[in-house]
Amino acid sequence: MSERRSTLIALGEGVYTVPEVARILKRNGVTESKVRYWLEKRLLGEPIRWGSRGRPHLLSFQQLLKVRTIQRLRDDGFSLQRITPAVRKLSSYLWEHLFAEEWHALTFFHAERGHIGVMDSQKRAIVVETGQWIMPETLQELEGYLRQTHEEWVRREVDIKGFSRLVSNARVLGGSPTIRGTRVQTSFLAYMTEGLGADEVLDMYPRLDREAVNQAVEFESQQPLAA
Repeated sequence: MSERRSTLIALGEGVYTVPEVARILKRNGVTESKVRYWLEKRLLGEPIRWGSRGRPHLLSFQQLLKVRTIQRLRDDGFSLQRITPAVRKLSSYLWEHLFAEEWHALTFFHAERGHIGVMDSQKRAIVVETGQWIMPETLQELEGYLRQTHEEWVRREVDIKGFSRLVSNARVLGGSPTIRGTRVQTSFLAYMTEGLGADEVLDMYPRLDREAVNQAVEFESQQPLAA
């Protein structure tokens, strides 16, 4: 009974397997192996459920955003392999702000010895080693990215990069990818289109348009990167 209670999921929080996270974030550069590695390194916190043979890990919408943020930190020059403790320190600080009730704007700045500092609007700050020099404009872009991520957390909805009509909304069908503004799953739409053709599907769903159908089919045809 206690094990069952430990895996209950709050309504509106979403639930994702590792392959689903990798599929949604594929065009952000995320792979299944990265997600599993970051889980093992405890960079994502405790999942909804740890998996085992034949039993997948289950992650929350918050952890999906954590995965995407860590990938963004890597892209911006925070070397995860070399300085995992520093990234853990930074990510812990960021999670406190990204998933807070109220947004406190974050400002990045260059500190001594090539380190990077980040300060919130309450003048609390930390400094971490990055592993390489980071251009000032990159830090400004990161500030905007974090503000956007907080807004996505509040909405419980994340855009799927490269597919302007598709989203993952934790409050809709557990976060399964859908057409924006609807409850129509991309997997269902792609399946129907394969069997019936786009024209007949559009007749059945007049609220949809051809671009939404095409994006659903393309998204469902892609496979997550393996490494």
